Amino acid sequence: MISVLQNFKQVDKRPWPHIIIENALPQKIHDELLSTLPDERLNHQITPPAATCGKLVWLLYEIVQEGYPVSNIWKEFIDFHTSREFFDQVLDIFSPWTRDLPIPKEKIILTDRTVGATPKDNCFTEFGFVKHPPLNDVSSRTPHTDNEKEIYAGLLYLKYPEDKSTGGGFALHKANILKMNKDREYVNPGSIQKVCPYKSNNFVMFFNNKDTQHSVEPRQGAVHPRWSINMFGQYAGQRVWEYWPIDWPGQK
Repeated sequence: MISVLQNFKQVDKRPWPHIIIENALPQKIHDELLSTLPDERLNHQITPPAATCGKLVWLLYEIVQEGYPVSNIWKEFIDFHTSREFFDQVLDIFSPWTRDLPIPKEKIILTDRTVGATPKDNCFTEFGFVKHPPLNDVSSRTPHTDNEKEIYAGLLYLKYPEDKSTGGGFALHKANILKMNKDREYVNPGSIQKVCPYKSNNFVMFFNNKDTQHSVEPRQGAVHPRWSINMFGQYAGQRVWEYWPIDWPGQK
């Protein structure tokens, strides 16, 4: 099976709803995905701003526009993890927390990316290859919360066998003061409660809300890029919540 959820067991509620799956994919599938990462294609992306620590991102719309220049197994992987079937599976996993979403599951109309968005669509799925340069002792993503329109987000880690670096894991923070700076990063983030290690074939996913403060651990001994395969579901127009204004007087 190609699904990252095939070995799912349960949702962890602390510090907020998430799942971590070790050895998410069968070894043969993992190895083929790892060996066919689009390394050279990512190198041709536009140089990102310094604020992103130089990470390179290749998103679904670009992949589709370019005629799917990926291996067959990557095409199968992308197709499934952006499908309605996968979207519904994720909502079912997080069902205790999705009951009060602005759009009930049965009324969600997911964009068919083969034909493009229509006026009736209210949600869509996204996918991206993300390649971080080998920075040491620097977090490539400091504590933050994702886009308020995002419903869920998942990361599959693929790490080269020769990469002996440490750190680089997905850190889950306890929710703290909801006050952000101009870069949408928390001024006083909560403490780290748990980490999904940057280990090949580890998968982490969370149900997004205003309390899901998270970051990326700094790496040590990094000489190879850090790869994450990102997938998420998002509202096309509705917002799940509103962020507190930066200088909201009622903040504690």
